[in-house]
Parts: sequence; structure tokens; C-alpha cells
Amino acid sequence: MSQNTHITAPPTPQVDIASPSISSSTTETIAQPSFVPNEEYTFSNVPQGDITTYDQTEHYEEPALLRAGLATKPRLVLMTSIGSFWGFSIGAYLGGRQSGLQYLAENAHKLPTTVQGWYFYHKTKNYRMMLGGVKRGVRFAGKTGGLCLLYGSLEAALDDMRGEADVMNSVVAGVTTGTVFSALTRLTRGSFRYSVVFGAIFGLAAGGLSDLHRFASGNPPSYGLYLSSLVKSKNKVE
Repeated sequence: MSQNTHITAPPTPQVDIASPSISSSTTETIAQPSFVPNEEYTFSNVPQGDITTYDQTEHYEEPALLRAGLATKPRLVLMTSIGSFWGFSIGAYLGGRQSGLQYLAENAHKLPTTVQGWYFYHKTKNYRMMLGGVKRGVRFAGKTGGLCLLYGSLEAALDDMRGEADVMNSVVAGVTTGTVFSALTRLTRGSFRYSVVFGAIFGLAAGGLSDLHRFASGNPPSYGLYLSSLVKSKNKVE
């Protein structure tokens, strides 16, 4: 091959870039969309008629009726639960100890003489103590839980009647609960007095702690505002 030989490139293919013809019917279809611009569309699979609106203020309770930051129903449930647990614990202890002493008294005249006999002796004693503790614990739990529920219901009723939860309602509820308990159990005059005093002390302690919580949370009771206004007026006079 000589040096003067020239290599030529192959010819470039010609491509027809003319746009295809569009029929008049197609043009009319594109120019006129089938949807209506003013129609509103919602992207949801839930039918609009099945959506339920909830009132957020249905279970709202005024801050003046709250005690320890709890509404009436949760407070009653908590008080009843704590009272029932406390009563079951005391009843189980007293019932177990009494059942154990009763078993010892019943079998004092026929003590076992073998190792196996002593094993079953103590095993039976433990079973008797457990059974007696559970029985008395359930009875005490029902009584203390009922008293706590009665006290909480009276306190909540007084709060709703007066429109404010303060220590006065707690003391009245405690005295009323002590009176009802004494009447149902037919206590003597001395025991009746102690029951009423204990109810008043319990109401004073519970109501006082609730009022302290309100003072700390910045929502003092009405008597607190009254006392503070008296102190301020006295300071101004001086």
C-alpha cells in the first residue's frame, strides 16, 4: 500500500425527523381534558361519611376539682386498690398467725415422734396458716377497699357540690366515713369516738397533702388566696 492512499469514511445515514401526522380527533382529545378543574379530590381510602369526630373536652375536669393531679375516676380506682392491698396484707398477717396458734393448740396433745411425722406436722401447719391468711386477707381487703371507696366518693361529691377540692371536704368525708363504719359494725361508744377521730385525722392529712400539691403547682385553693390577700393588705397598712 502506498503512502498517498486516502481512506474515506462511510456515508452518514439520513434520518427522517419529521414529526408524524396527528389526526384531528387526537388533537381535539389532547386539547380538551376530560376532568373538571374546579372539582375537589381527596386521596383517601376511607369514606368521608365514616369519619367520626371526637370531642376532646368530653372528659375534661376543672383544675380546681383535681387532687394530686388526678381526676375523680382514676383517683377512686387508685385509692380503692391501695386500700384493698393494705387490708389484704394486714388480714393475711393476722389470719396466718391466728391459724398457726390454733393449729398448735389443737395438736399439742398428739405431737409426732418421728422425723417424717414432724415433717408432715410442720407442712400441715404451713398450709393451715396460708389458708387462714388468705381467707382473712380477702375479708379485710373488701372492708378497707369499701371504706376507701366510700371516702373517695363522698370527697368527690363534696368537691363537685362546692366547686373546689380542699381540706374541708376531706375532713367532712373522713368524719362521715368513720360514722358509717361505726354504725355498720355496731361499735361501742368509746370505739365510735375513736373511729370518728381517726376519720377526721385521715381526712385532714389527705386533704392537707392535696392542698400542698395545689400550692406547689401554682393553683392554690380559695382559702389560700384569701389568706394571702389578708397578709398583703396587712403589710400595706403597716
